[in-house]
Amino acid sequence: MGQIWLLGKITFKEGVRNRILIGILLFAILLTVLNLIFSQMFTYDLSKVSVDLGLSMVSIAGLAVIFFMGINLLARDFEKRTIYMVISRPIARWQYVLGKYLGLMLMVGASVAIIGCFAAASVKAIMLYAPSYVPPEYSWGVFWLSIGLSFLSLLIITAIAQLFTCITTSSYLALMLTACTYFIGQNVEVVRKMVDGNDTFLPLFRYVIRTATWLFPNLSAFDIKTAAGYGLPVEISSIIWIAAYGISYVFIILILTVFIFQRRELG
Repeated sequence: MGQIWLLGKITFKEGVRNRILIGILLFAILLTVLNLIFSQMFTYDLSKVSVDLGLSMVSIAGLAVIFFMGINLLARDFEKRTIYMVISRPIARWQYVLGKYLGLMLMVGASVAIIGCFAAASVKAIMLYAPSYVPPEYSWGVFWLSIGLSFLSLLIITAIAQLFTCITTSSYLALMLTACTYFIGQNVEVVRKMVDGNDTFLPLFRYVIRTATWLFPNLSAFDIKTAAGYGLPVEISSIIWIAAYGISYVFIILILTVFIFQRRELG
């Protein structure tokens, strides 16, 4: 466990040295200003729009960290051969995979925390400016719960990005595959419902879509921005199932990554 934590800290510090957190901070300030400006354009849905924009900032920032830095950090170990120096030490390959994932998780978590605080501040400012548009049942607990679920969905994408990087060792190809997986995960459940509700689709197409729902993560399940924006109640049992699904998916992807990396020839 000590080796995993050490690798995680090194990966996180490498991200800090690249000034990713400073970029995230500037990005948070910019998006907060934009949230305050654009929310004014939607008078009747002022609170809903500000919450939507604020929560969307969290996902955008997390994806930026994964796509433009996380994947590069992993691929660089392969491209510059620095991975040989790591695994030549008394560090098992599975420890390397888990340590790198821990470091990326810390980076994504830091960005989500920074953006989340700025998003909450912008939403609070909008509510103070126009208190009459705040839903009577609005809950800050649901707001932070939405941020937590967004973080969990980002952990899924992080695990998938690490898997593709270990398979391809190419940052560009891993980026493209991860982006495609994210796009499919965001829309696969909507497509499945559309296909199930329409008898004109071919049976083979139905089978492909249903198979895709098992292979790709259902990222739309982690999106509760509508409930947060309108002050709608959320079922605790549903949240527990979503959290269990997300954790299980990450666990499976990490096992698959370790399995592939253990059998990969690095020479």
